[in-house]
Amino acid sequence: MSLNTLLKVRKKRPQPGMAGGSASRNSGDVGRSSGTASHALVGLLALFRLRVQGDPRHNSRGIRSMWQRGRPTGACVLLAFLLAPAAHAQFDLLLVEGTTERVAPALYGFGSLYANESATAHFRLRNTSSAPATLNVLAVAGVGFALTSPALPIGLAPRGSVDLSVVFRATDTGTYSAALHSEGIAILLTATVAPRLTYRVGTGPETAFPGPLDFGSVIRGSGSQRRITIRNDTPLLLIIPAISVQGADFAVLARVPSGQALEPRQGGEFTIVFTPQAAGVRQGSLTLGDRSYPLLGTGADPPLPKATVSLNLKQAASAQQGALIVRFDAPAQTSGTGTATLDFRGTADAAIAFALGGRRVMFPINAGDVQVVLPFQTGTTAGVLTFTAQVGDSIDQQSVTIAAVPPGISTAQGVRSASALEIRITGFDNTRSLGLLSFMFYDAAGTAITPGAIRTDAAADFAKYFAGSDLGGLFLLRAVFPVTGDAALVASCEVTLANSAGSAKTQRTSF
Repeated sequence: MSLNTLLKVRKKRPQPGMAGGSASRNSGDVGRSSGTASHALVGLLALFRLRVQGDPRHNSRGIRSMWQRGRPTGACVLLAFLLAPAAHAQFDLLLVEGTTERVAPALYGFGSLYANESATAHFRLRNTSSAPATLNVLAVAGVGFALTSPALPIGLAPRGSVDLSVVFRATDTGTYSAALHSEGIAILLTATVAPRLTYRVGTGPETAFPGPLDFGSVIRGSGSQRRITIRNDTPLLLIIPAISVQGADFAVLARVPSGQALEPRQGGEFTIVFTPQAAGVRQGSLTLGDRSYPLLGTGADPPLPKATVSLNLKQAASAQQGALIVRFDAPAQTSGTGTATLDFRGTADAAIAFALGGRRVMFPINAGDVQVVLPFQTGTTAGVLTFTAQVGDSIDQQSVTIAAVPPGISTAQGVRSASALEIRITGFDNTRSLGLLSFMFYDAAGTAITPGAIRTDAAADFAKYFAGSDLGGLFLLRAVFPVTGDAALVASCEVTLANSAGSAKTQRTSF
């Protein structure tokens, strides 16, 4: 086949408003028809763009003028263009549709689009010969059409192929055409850009629309709105198309202006509201006439309330139990989790902890909760306790100082045997500096027994004990005194213990 294949076009008598000039043999007058001959040959030796100002869907009204490569204003009829591959061509042009391919038609239409919309066609050029071939020519000629392909020249092995695509996009209304041609092959591409209304969206400076509309993150159960304005920026009378919204979380407020006729510069508006019923990404769609656009939004759980902390501690001292109270500024609207930590600045003491265990706890928050109470104990070591609570993004903190104090005595017990006296004392030393001990013994009459107070320095022994203990400042003291004579004459004893913060004395303890 060759490029000389032509179509016959029957020429009707000139009608009012149609150009009736004589036929031309100039290749630049492609697509023209003769006013004298009843038949004319129409070849595709040159290409043209047919542009319609107005609504191309009406033939009688709204068409103001047409241009055809320098021709004066007048009506023009595009009947047909046919380009067939050459008889001995070694390349085939194929139309690729998904995973299938077929021979590309001589006339391929992109259909009807609106301004700034784009359409893409995918093609494949194959070397059908049994020998390698070089592709030197591959181009598209026409306003609004763009070709994407590898750089030329391209060497193709037998049955080898190369993929290419043509994208159409235009801003002006009208009918467009272009030629896609290569080695011995050419086809005609056509597209139409129809007039449409102008849509804009935004609560501030309005932005161009339509397109994907994202409502962002919205708290579950609450709503976010987008106002969309409509304006007729064309010189034609246009009708607002059918407007609808799909998706359980999206809706149109009030009535939509579908079907309303808009003169040039007239407008309207409608509002879409996004009300997520669940957390996570939510999707819907907006339909404007023959086009649909995605609606997107993210549902978020209500935020947890703001937290403040306070301490319920009767005495800021060692060996005490208290409670950390985490109060909310409002009842919780949703369930969640908070975190409480207890930091201690001082010598290690495992007894300083929350009652739930450890110094870091997670606590549950249920809808309606107004506070959380977390019991704790102060241990037996002097230092600074710092409590921190975090709920959501809110953090609050409070500290309390446990001062150094003289030894604390919990119990004192005296045990007598035939030849010895034993004194047992339990208590704590939050300074861990216990050392000096003093023992005073009394007879049944309450008189001190000679030689009086017996003193000893046990600092080294206590230091060694505390260094290996994980009980904080807790201790158990056992002091044994051998007795010469009758041990029954010793009736009671008092013990004084001293550390770096002072001294403490037991009550008179009987044997």
